[in-house]
Amino acid sequence: MNASVGLLPLPRPLMAAEVLDAGFRLFRSGILHCLPYSGLAVLVIELPTLYATFLAPRVGVNLLSGNLKLVSYLLVFLLAVPLLGLITLRLNALAEGSRPRFRPEVAAALSRWPMGIFATAFAFGYPLALWILYPVLVTSMPGTALVFAAIPVFWPVAMFLVTLPAFWCDRLTPIAALVTSLRVSIRRTWRMFGVALATLCMVMVFFVLSTVIVWMMSPLFGRADLFLIATVESMLYLVVGAFGVPFVLAVLIVAYRDLQLRELDRRGAGT
Repeated sequence: MNASVGLLPLPRPLMAAEVLDAGFRLFRSGILHCLPYSGLAVLVIELPTLYATFLAPRVGVNLLSGNLKLVSYLLVFLLAVPLLGLITLRLNALAEGSRPRFRPEVAAALSRWPMGIFATAFAFGYPLALWILYPVLVTSMPGTALVFAAIPVFWPVAMFLVTLPAFWCDRLTPIAALVTSLRVSIRRTWRMFGVALATLCMVMVFFVLSTVIVWMMSPLFGRADLFLIATVESMLYLVVGAFGVPFVLAVLIVAYRDLQLRELDRRGAGT
């Protein structure tokens, strides 16, 4: 399929709402091209949950316990890195108006796989650390204090998010991609924080809808048929995730190019 979008280069700096709109247009035009990659990526990410839900009760061995749990999630992370790279490369090619090429994309993703591990860790390491520490923060801080601390705690996330498109789209090293992300985002953290928050809310809406659908269908299945309920819930999460991952990456690509354009304009105005 040849679905050239041609969103890049951007004609001018975009407002936050325009970044979301352009990201959605890129997602809408590239979802069919990215769906095999994103479906496989979400399946890989959900493997520990699927194993604990369906296979562990049957075989009687829970591999997701103790140190093996950490190893399993580390393996999932390693397998997800090239798949995220493939989705990013394909969306970027569509945004530039180029026809996606399977073999060059796979070759680029595999050749940059080791460095992509560090770039992905730089991009999502801080949000992941906050997600891991969330139960500790909830138990150690009052609810009111946690609400007031949420914004300053999550604010630095805005400076790291575009590390991934900088690494894959511009073929930078992980350190150079991190430095570039900090350089273009440091003066515009409020924009990236707003875009990230809006994107997260849009994705969470689909997960909430999936939960509501499962809750509404559970009386039809009966309380005793927990296996069928878990199956339907897992399938819904896989479908929502397969669409949510390309959407998030599409928004990050557009936001990264917008930040680059704003940085060029700032330097031009400074000279």
